[in-house]
Amino acid sequence: MNWLVRGWSSLERRDRRLLWACLALAVCMVVVIAVFAPTQAKDDPTPSSYGAGNHGAKAAYLTLQKLGYAVQRWTDPLNQLAERADGHTTLILANPFIADPEEERKAIATILQRGGRVLAAGGASASLLPHRSTAPFMLQGNAECKAVPIGFDPETADSVTPVEDVRMGEWASWQDSQPVDRAQYECEHHPVVVTFREGKGKAIWWGDTLPLENRGIVLGDNLGLLLRSVGPATGNKIYWDESLHGEAPSVWSYAKGTPVQLALLQVVVAAALLFFSYGRRSGPLRGDPVNSRASPVEFARSLGGLFHKAHASNAAVAIAYQDFRRELQVHFGIAPTVGAAEAAAAVQRRSPDIDKTLVANMELAENAAAGDSIAEGKAITLVQALEDDARRLFAVYRPNAGREGNAI
Repeated sequence: MNWLVRGWSSLERRDRRLLWACLALAVCMVVVIAVFAPTQAKDDPTPSSYGAGNHGAKAAYLTLQKLGYAVQRWTDPLNQLAERADGHTTLILANPFIADPEEERKAIATILQRGGRVLAAGGASASLLPHRSTAPFMLQGNAECKAVPIGFDPETADSVTPVEDVRMGEWASWQDSQPVDRAQYECEHHPVVVTFREGKGKAIWWGDTLPLENRGIVLGDNLGLLLRSVGPATGNKIYWDESLHGEAPSVWSYAKGTPVQLALLQVVVAAALLFFSYGRRSGPLRGDPVNSRASPVEFARSLGGLFHKAHASNAAVAIAYQDFRRELQVHFGIAPTVGAAEAAAAVQRRSPDIDKTLVANMELAENAAAGDSIAEGKAITLVQALEDDARRLFAVYRPNAGREGNAI
């Protein structure tokens, strides 16, 4: 914590403002994503007690808790529950995903033999009950069925008033009935709620999970059917099986489909940026490189800016012409006091193949050096022409030290 305080105090004021602005932007992004992010899928068909969608069963689970039932989720293998089961154990199976039916069937049979109660909701759950089978019977257009009660088992009623209005959705019917089977409700003359004894325990089968789903528990007397099926609240321990709904949920699984994951990613990125920013600030400080104003490029730019500001194009030409005449004196011994025409004639006598424009260039440069005004464009062209003439002349002839400074 101390390093964080020291790091914050070492930041400059503008850096602190920038950091606060980044944090404010991150918070705004999280709020916007939380408001406009798509909601979790409502069509997940799994009737899990964790699910808050249409087919989830979280409302039923929380309702049992509110009514004083000792209910908890079971995520371990069912054979572990079978080892501790007794006459006060109630197991809820809601349309499980069956990977090893033989192993699960043995565990459920053990629970029933020890006096436990098993509520198996949905057609798939019937295959886990001992020596029982079902055949699906789906209504056209996914229409709901109002189950007709055909008799109430006093042993399942307990203290709850028998219910009359039970709703089923896509239901399966009970097949291969045995004498111990007792049909409680029918849809179109097909048993959809069946109870039977097995050992010391009791099994209740529903043809559909709609009565315990979030969208169905509020329909008719579906809640009453759930309460009748799980038995009395006092003395019983209810285990809502989640081990057969795939991977057991963890704390991190609650963040799935929510902006929490993106928010955590932003926090990690911000922490990384803060770390590298702190590391850079803690290193040796080096000043920015300073370009010397005495460098050739800087000098040339400064001088050109002065000439341009003073409109002194003739001065620039005069400097270039003066350098050209100095080179003439060094290479050909022509004194700077000699006029342009005479100097050019002397050069042509020694170099007959020289460009004929040399005379014109020297005369223009001499007039500009004498004070005649000249446009910037023409001045640049004239300076370049003098440089070209000097390159052609002085690249061939070497300086004549014996004649330096002598007039022709």
